[in-house]
Amino acid sequence: MKKYILLITFAAAAWGNAQNNATATVPDERIEMLQRIGDIYFQDGDIENALETYQRILVIDPDNKPARSLIGLIYFNTSRYKDAVENMVALVEDYPEDFQTLNNLAWVYATSKDNAYRNAEKALELAQQALVLAPYDHHVWSTLSEAYYVAGEYEKANRSILHLVNLATSSDAKITEATVQTYNNQIQKCRRAIEAEALLREDQ
Repeated sequence: MKKYILLITFAAAAWGNAQNNATATVPDERIEMLQRIGDIYFQDGDIENALETYQRILVIDPDNKPARSLIGLIYFNTSRYKDAVENMVALVEDYPEDFQTLNNLAWVYATSKDNAYRNAEKALELAQQALVLAPYDHHVWSTLSEAYYVAGEYEKANRSILHLVNLATSSDAKITEATVQTYNNQIQKCRRAIEAEALLREDQ
């Protein structure tokens, strides 16, 4: 009799564990589904639906890092700078060793069209922190160049973008024409600023 009781107890426990595991996988599966849907919206340029979908992920999992990161990028790309900064500052606090998170916030501070959220000093600090963590990442060097530029350190901005070009050409990384044009534009912008600064010194 005891044997049957033990078997029944074991079976009940196993069934309970299976139910718990099944229940645990439901949110994960729903998050994966929402992530795929949000990514499709995002790639198709349907930003508002992408944002709504990623926000639905946070209802299930408020700490979901990919969704939080994408929401921050959407805020920035739609000029919601206050929301973007709040989002990314929170991410940096939660993931201080994540170079992409640091780099994203640095880019916001360096390129925000709203002067209230442009901060060259913070952009430089964050970009340099990201560089320590990822010294060969192209995006980090691009951000560092722009951060130096908005800080008025044009020589350093130029050296940073030239270093990025050297990194890109010395590796096997595939670079699109649009990216090449972006690099060239940054180089030209830095050189114009350097030349203008030199002319101003001559006039003094």
